Amino acid sequence: MSLVLILTTIITSAADSLNPVAITQQFVLQSLVKNPKHIWFFILATGVTNFTGGLMVYYGLVAIVSTLFTTVLLTHQQNLLILELIAGIMMLILACYVVLDQRIKCAIYKGQLQNEDNQEMKDQQIIAEKIKSVSPIALIVLGVLATITELATALPYFAFLAVLLNYKLTFLQVISILLLYNFIYSSPLMMLYFIYRKKQVLFDKLYKLIKKKVTKWASVIIPTLFIITGIVLLFHSIRMLLR
Repeated sequence: MSLVLILTTIITSAADSLNPVAITQQFVLQSLVKNPKHIWFFILATGVTNFTGGLMVYYGLVAIVSTLFTTVLLTHQQNLLILELIAGIMMLILACYVVLDQRIKCAIYKGQLQNEDNQEMKDQQIIAEKIKSVSPIALIVLGVLATITELATALPYFAFLAVLLNYKLTFLQVISILLLYNFIYSSPLMMLYFIYRKKQVLFDKLYKLIKKKVTKWASVIIPTLFIITGIVLLFHSIRMLLR
C-alpha cells in the first residue's frame, strides 16, 4: 500500500473529523440518553455510514444505484410528481397541526400554572424524566442522517475518495484504509464521550440552558420550515404536471 495514500487518508480524515454537524448533534444527544454509553450507537452509526459510502464509491455501487434511480425517475415521473404534490399538501397540513398542538399545550400549561402552587418543582421533575429519552435505535438513525447531512460540506472526504479511486487495491487493503479513515474521522466524537463522562453535570446544565433558548424559537421555526417545504413541493409538482 502506498505511503502517499496512507498520508492522504490521515490528513483528509483529520480535516473531515472537524466537521461540526455530528459534533454538535452528539453534544446535544449526550444529555438526552438514559445511559451515557448508548451514545456509542450514534458514534458507530456515523463511522459505519461513512465506511459503507466509501466502499460503495470504490466498487462503483453508487453509479449503479444512481442509474437505477434515474431509470425509475424517468419511467414513473408522473406518479412521482403526484406523490410530491400529496407530500406538499401533507406538509402544509402538518404545519397547521403543529401550530394548533403548540397552542393547546400552551393553554394547558398556563392552566397548570394557575392551579398548581408547586408548579416549578413539578416542571423540573417532568424535565428530568423527559431529558433522558433518546433510544439506541433513534441514535443510530440520527448518526446515519448526520453523516449524510455532512456530505454537503465534506470536501476532505471527496478528496480522499478521489485519491483512493486512483489506486488498485485488494479488498483487504480497501477495508483497512477505510477503517483507518473512519477511526480518525470518529475520534473527536469518541473524545467528546470521554470528556462528557468526566464533566457530565456541566454538560447537562449547559444542555438545559440551550434547550430553554431553542424552545422559544422552535414553535416558530418548525411550522415555518414545514410551510416553506410544502409550498416548494406544491409549486414544483404543479409546474411539472402542467408542462
